[in-house]
Amino acid sequence: MPTIEFPRLAVSPRVRSAALDLVRVVGLVAVVLGHVSTEGLVRPLLYSWHVPVFFVISGYLWRRSRPVGDEARRRVRSLLVPYVAWIVVVTVAWAAFTSAVGVMSLPDPVALVLGGSAIGGQYAAFWFVTALFVAVLAMRVLSAVHAWLPAAVGVLAAALATVQPDLVARLPWSVGVGMVALVFLAVGDGLRRVRHRVRAPLELGLALVAGGLVLAGSGLVAPVDLKYADLGTPVAGIVVGAAISCGLILAAESLEHRVPEWGARAAAAIAGVAMPVILGHALVISAGQLVGAPSAVVFVAALVVPILAGLLLARSRAGRLLL
Repeated sequence: MPTIEFPRLAVSPRVRSAALDLVRVVGLVAVVLGHVSTEGLVRPLLYSWHVPVFFVISGYLWRRSRPVGDEARRRVRSLLVPYVAWIVVVTVAWAAFTSAVGVMSLPDPVALVLGGSAIGGQYAAFWFVTALFVAVLAMRVLSAVHAWLPAAVGVLAAALATVQPDLVARLPWSVGVGMVALVFLAVGDGLRRVRHRVRAPLELGLALVAGGLVLAGSGLVAPVDLKYADLGTPVAGIVVGAAISCGLILAAESLEHRVPEWGARAAAAIAGVAMPVILGHALVISAGQLVGAPSAVVFVAALVVPILAGLLLARSRAGRLLL
C-alpha cells in the first residue's frame, strides 16, 4: 500500500494498523489547525511534520512488487478521481455560499487547471493530492530502475527547491513538490527496512519527536512548507520533519497494544475518510472566516463537518467518487 489509503468504513481496524491510523488522525488534526491559525508556535510546531508525515507513511507502507501500470490505475482511482470530484463540489458549494451571503465569488478557471500552489483559499490543500500522485508514480518508476534512485532524485529536487523554491512550486499540479516529496517517501521506506532492528522503538520515537519539536519550536530550524517548496532551514528542515514523522510512527506502533478496540475503530473510521477532511476542511475554514466566526469554532467545524460528511459518503454511491 504505497500511499495514504481511503478505505471504506467497513474495513476492520485490526486488519489495518491502528498505530498508523492514529498517526494519520493526528496529522489530519494538525493540518486543519495549521490552516486555521499560524500564530505563535503553531506554524513551527506543526508545519515541521504535519504534511511530511503522510509521505513518510506512504513510504513506510511501500510495496515493491506492484507493476507501474497497476500503480497508475490505482492512483488515478484513489487520488485523481476524488480530486476532480471535490473540485466540482467545493466550487459549487463556495459559489452557493458566497452568493447567499452577498459576496458572490468564483475561482479563476486557469488557476484551477494549474492546481498546486496556484490555488488557495477553499482549495488550500488540493495540491497535496496531485503531489502525492506524482510522488508515488515517480517512486514506482524510479525504484524499478534502482532501489536508491527515488531517494537520489528526491535529494536533487530538494536541492533545486532550496535555491529556486518559486520555480519548483509553480510547476502545475505540484509536480515539482511531488519530486521533492520523494525524500520523505524514501525515509519511510528506509524506516520499514530497519524497523526490526530498533531495540527501543518507544524511547527512540519519543526522543525523535521531542528533539524535532524543540528544534522547530525554538526557531533553530525553520519548518518546511511543501506547498510552496519552502524547505525551511536547508537540510535541517527536512531532517527535522522526517525525524518527527518517524518518531510518531515508532511511538504509535509501540503503544498500539494499549489502544482499546473502540479507539482503533474510531481511528480507522476517521482515517478512512481522510480525503473529505483533506479536500473539504479549507472550504469550511474559508466560509467561517468570511462570516467572522471565532477561530476555535472554525477549527472544530472544519474538522468535524468533513468527518461527518465522509462517514455519510462512505455509505452512499457518491462515495465511489469522493472517497
